[in-house]
Amino acid sequence: MLKVSELVETLIGEEPAAGFPCLLVRLTGCNLACSWCDTRAKISVGEDFTVDRLLEIASRVERRWILITGGEPLLQPECPALAERLVSAGFRVLIETNGTADISRLPKEVVKSVDDKTPSSGHAGTFLQGNLQHLSPEDAVKFVIADRGDFDWAIAEADSLGIWTRAQVVFSPVFGHLDPSLLAEWILEKSLPIRLSAQLHKLWRIP
Repeated sequence: MLKVSELVETLIGEEPAAGFPCLLVRLTGCNLACSWCDTRAKISVGEDFTVDRLLEIASRVERRWILITGGEPLLQPECPALAERLVSAGFRVLIETNGTADISRLPKEVVKSVDDKTPSSGHAGTFLQGNLQHLSPEDAVKFVIADRGDFDWAIAEADSLGIWTRAQVVFSPVFGHLDPSLLAEWILEKSLPIRLSAQLHKLWRIP
């Protein structure tokens, strides 16, 4: 059984699969309380779904991509089983995780977007470094950037952990706080493989 707070057809808003239509499955609960969290209200309550029921819904809406997100979806023990069933049924599965949970339980076919929390979040240092062993070039490590301090910290963190060679490195501005064009300027100052993610679902007012 999984507790689901949101189930909606939308577009994937962020890397590494931004822009694709999907069925978004938002699971309830999180173990962090980031200062700029934009889902706190959504993940406070939820409805119980079996894995079988979620698989049936996914099959009915006929979306190639399934986005499993939160909160922190991997807090729910049945999340890896849901991902396994969806992959076996032929879906592409993307999981967004806050970087504190073990991703080794997920099928290797799952695309993973793993946060490494910056100082502005209030949770810097919570990234589970062992997860780096389970990433591929198709996956992403995402840094949410609120200011230049976050930007410089994220580059130093990626250098220290060797993230550049393990996965895509994505920088995303805190929506409504940091102008994406300013973040783009900072990225262009560097000769580094950083991808800018601008949360398309918010720009287009998609649920």
